Amino acid sequence: MAKKNKIIIGVLIALVVAGGGYTAYSTVAGVKSSMAAMGGKYSVIEAGENDLSKTISNSGKVIGNGTVDVTTKLTAEVSEVNVSIGDHVKEGDVLCVFDDTEIREKYNSLKKRIKNSDKKTESSHEKNERDLETAKTKKEVAVSRAKRAYNKAVKERDAAYSKYNSLVNEYNSHLSDGEESNYDFATADAQIDSLYDSLSTYDDAVTTALDSYNDTIEQWDETIQGYQDVIDAEKYDDEDEDQKELKDLKEQLEQCTVTAPQDGVITALNVNEGTIPSSASLMTIVNTDKTVIELTVKETEITQIAEGMEAVVTSKVLPDEKMPAKITRIVNVISSDASAMGEGGDGSGYKVEVTLDTTSEKLLIGMSASVEITVDAVGEKLSVPYSGVIE
Repeated sequence: MAKKNKIIIGVLIALVVAGGGYTAYSTVAGVKSSMAAMGGKYSVIEAGENDLSKTISNSGKVIGNGTVDVTTKLTAEVSEVNVSIGDHVKEGDVLCVFDDTEIREKYNSLKKRIKNSDKKTESSHEKNERDLETAKTKKEVAVSRAKRAYNKAVKERDAAYSKYNSLVNEYNSHLSDGEESNYDFATADAQIDSLYDSLSTYDDAVTTALDSYNDTIEQWDETIQGYQDVIDAEKYDDEDEDQKELKDLKEQLEQCTVTAPQDGVITALNVNEGTIPSSASLMTIVNTDKTVIELTVKETEITQIAEGMEAVVTSKVLPDEKMPAKITRIVNVISSDASAMGEGGDGSGYKVEVTLDTTSEKLLIGMSASVEITVDAVGEKLSVPYSGVIE
């Protein structure tokens, strides 16, 4: 009898698939009568259109779309806190303010001292500029004088050589005339010898004048370069220790007013008015411009999903809503999370982020949500539940 009933059910499913609505209705009605005649031992489950897509379901929590830790390097008392946990802030909003009294006093005092020092430096610079220009002028005068002395020595030397050569030529000319000449050879010979002996003196004078000319140029170039080096060195005195300290104090003053680096919700607050923060982290801001659910997928399923796959998100706080979403991030590094059990129940899995297509203001940070990821989209197909098929 059991074998006969199994054949009847099989025929019923075949007729439903092949025959259309009226045939299915007639067959179901007939089978119902047959089942009744057999004492109601079996029940009939009608076929229908069902989504046969393969899905992976898991639960997770709502997180933010980017988290920023607001930190500080200051060690000062907080004079004003403008936010509380859960507050929504906009980029640029003033979150808290540090007491800048002590820092500002140091800044103003150092700035005044540097200003006075700058006046002295400016006066010294102007003097160095004047000394440089004076040295350049004096060089021109000294070089011009040395050049004139050199030119004079050259002129006197050339004149002496010219006179010597002229006397020699005249002497030789009269010497060729013999006894007929009335030329005073003795006197001429004495003049030639005397002039010849003085030629080396003229040569030495030219050498000395040339050396003096070159030395004058070299000495004044060294003097000018000395003034220029002093002026050049002044350019590198701007970033001395005082200037660096003033720059640091200015940055500290700017940091006394802490502003939001991004839009979001304050999820952690570590400061109170009238106290000095115990850690560098002042508060945490979570970006909520997108609704992101983080879940952990076990290792036997992680290879079946990929970024861009569609998903549906539901939540107990919104029981009547099915919110379309997509996988936007898969962390390919295993983590430990009790919500996702891997093989052997070791609690390992992979973090996956799913982002709603439309941001939901009702899903708050930390709320739980269920996520159904479609890994094989088949769509609506004519089918019956497994409970409708019996062995």
